[in-house]
Amino acid sequence: GAIHLLPPTGVSIISDIDDTVKITNYLDKKEFYKNTFLREFKQVPGMKELFHACKSKYDNNCSIHYVSASPYQLFEELSNFFTSTGFPSATYHLKRIRVKDKTLLQFFADPEDYKIRQITPILNTYPLRKFILIGDSGEKDPEVYKELIRRYPNQIEKIWIRNVNGANATRMEGVDPGRWRYFSDGYDLMDEVV
Repeated sequence: GAIHLLPPTGVSIISDIDDTVKITNYLDKKEFYKNTFLREFKQVPGMKELFHACKSKYDNNCSIHYVSASPYQLFEELSNFFTSTGFPSATYHLKRIRVKDKTLLQFFADPEDYKIRQITPILNTYPLRKFILIGDSGEKDPEVYKELIRRYPNQIEKIWIRNVNGANATRMEGVDPGRWRYFSDGYDLMDEVV
């Protein structure tokens, strides 16, 4: 691991992993398990380039935080994947699960509650930083981010949701349309950062 020291100001990207930056196909459980445990990981096209473009736009004062319901036991594989494919360095906030105690139940916990509990301390620790939240429509990311922008409207600048299931705008109802958008791959978002 590495220590990431963040200045109090700047931009932070909080990003989901599965089906946001790494192709997992969560909605098809058979494919999900194959893509998670049997196959080599594959990146969502353009996401690495998007993260590097964000770092350039903000004069390298842009930090990346992966917040995922993936178990911490996948940290080494995920870290190696992101490093070998050229993604910028990041912090990881994964589910801590042990077979020997009640944390195993966290594996089945509501992802909406889990993600809000993981992201809230980051927002509270850096009240002067601006945040871009990136997720996908396969689970609860739109609902999580919608709730967080309601709670932290001055910190959260943008919400970008990778549309993996034909979701419509009703999932983001109540959020200013200028502050969020759906995308298919990272290249769709390049106009936001160049």
